[in-house]
This record gives sequence, C-alpha cells and structure tokens, in this order.
Amino acid sequence: MKMNIKELCLDLAKADTEDEVIRLLKNARLWEDPSCWKFFNGEENNYDRIGNQQSSPDAALVEKLVNSIDAMLIRECLLKGINPEDKNEAPENIQEATESFFGIKRGQLYNMTASERSKLAEGVSVIATGEKKNPSYCIIDKGEGQRPNKVEKTLLSLSKENKLRIPFVQGKFGMGGTGVFGFCGNGVKANNLQLIITKRHPKLAEKESDDDTKYNWSFTVVRRENPGQVRKSSVYTYLAPNGYLLNFASSSLPLLPGEYPETMKNNLEWGTFIKLYEYQMPGGLKSPIAYHYFWRRLSKNARTSVNARALSTGQAPKRFQGVFPSITVTT
Repeated sequence: MKMNIKELCLDLAKADTEDEVIRLLKNARLWEDPSCWKFFNGEENNYDRIGNQQSSPDAALVEKLVNSIDAMLIRECLLKGINPEDKNEAPENIQEATESFFGIKRGQLYNMTASERSKLAEGVSVIATGEKKNPSYCIIDKGEGQRPNKVEKTLLSLSKENKLRIPFVQGKFGMGGTGVFGFCGNGVKANNLQLIITKRHPKLAEKESDDDTKYNWSFTVVRRENPGQVRKSSVYTYLAPNGYLLNFASSSLPLLPGEYPETMKNNLEWGTFIKLYEYQMPGGLKSPIAYHYFWRRLSKNARTSVNARALSTGQAPKRFQGVFPSITVTT
C-alpha cells in the first residue's frame, strides 16, 4: 500500500504523545528502518554538542521563538528585494528592522493601534495541546519558510553561519534551536521527538533556483537514538527516507488554530510549524496564570517587544505585553 505523505504529515501534527508518533511511523514502516534516518548535522557524534546548550526548558523554548521572529524579519527583508547580509541596505538592528518592515515606530508597541497589533499577532503562534500534565508545544510562524532541499542546511544544522552576517536578527549561531531536544518526551526513556513542517514563501521560491520541489511542503521528525552495540553514546537523527525529506505539493495546510478549542483548523500557506512532543516545562509554568511570569522572563532574553495573547480553558482571552506576536494556550 502506497504511503499518503500529506496524510502522514497531518497525522503527526495532530499527535500529542511520543507513543502516537512512533505508532504512526511504525505503520508507515519508517521508524525501525535505519536507512530512513540521517545523522543530525551530518555528524554521528552530535549528542554532546546538542545536549550542552540549555539547562532549562523555558530558556530553550525562548530560542525557538527567537528563531520564529528572525524568520519573520528575514521574510520581509527578502520580499523587499534586500539582501539581509547587505551592510548598506539591510537594517542595522532589530529596532530599525521592525520599524522598516512592520511599521512599528522605534520598535515600540505603544506606537501601534489595537488593530495593527492584532494583525501583527498573526505572525507567530505558540499553542499548547494534549494533556495538561505534559502538554506538547507547537511553534508556528509565517516567516520565510524553507525549500525541501534547504532544510538540512538551516533547520537541521548546527553552527552553520546562517545568520552570522545578518545584523538585525537575534539568533546568531544556529545552535539555539536544538536546545529544546533534551526536554521533549516523557521520562528518561523518551526519544526526544520533534516534528518540523515547512514551506518556502511562494514569492521567495519564485525568485530562487529551479527545482521540482521548491514550492512543496516538507517535513521530518527528529529523534534521539539510544546507544547500541556499535555506538557508545546517544545520537540525534532525523527522518529522511532514501536520503531526502518527505515532501508534497499543497497550497496550504490546516495547521493554524481556529475558534477555541480547535487547535488545527485554519490554513497556513507558508512558513514553519514545529511541534515539541510532551515538552518538559517546569511544573509551575504549566498553569495558565504562570504564563504571565513566563513571558516576562522571556522578555529578558529577547530585544524586541510585540503583542502577545494567551488563551486557556475556562478563561476569556487576556492580553498583555510580551515578546512574541501570538501565544495561544489550550489545555
């Protein structure tokens, strides 16, 4: 029976536990086939480098969100026909970039109307789903997105100089996004699973080198493999049957939240969707009230301030100033 790649992608996005993900991949005959997996960053000895990045799950999550903000800024820069690395044309800092690209005067929210803030808030979302005890977190952005043949050099890389020469972004060295790996999964036997789904902005893909998949969605699952008879330490690998990411053509995918409590209903036309399964947030930060403390802490780790929204079971939406454009919490 031929695998329906799009259906598998959406099923993985809807899954909320590692057990569900493993079952789906086993049914597709992908989980247990070593030829379907590649070493993260192309290195067999990648575990120590990835495992030493972050000591706390909330700080690691900050880095994921920073990457989403960067993707939004780079998208607008490229759409305006500006090379993000051009020292003469590209903004010199994030405040200048947010004013130039999003019309935020001096990068401050109080210079925007409520409707302008709401529109901006659609750019990045954080959604908590699944069991309240061990929720999974989805980070979704409408940024530049990536072509299938570029994901390995960006979202699946370590220490690649992807942003080093871009002055207006916050994530500089490409490693911060992997700091979440060790906090994914429930318990010491966890596989640290993470799902990545991405598609290049069509107007950007149109201008770039031709290949048969440049307008496609692609996706992969990152996992930790335990030591075995041959290998003495764990290693992170990602799903790539026959050496390539699974990809398919589709104008959009229902990855955005709809009306509460629908977490996956509205269409995402481009961008990146990342799911951290059963993410191990500190117990005190799992309650809706504690999110205010959490986002205040995040604001100390990023150099921009944009509108944020929190929504939780049994409560009306509450608005407050934070660091990230849109935060939707459903538990």
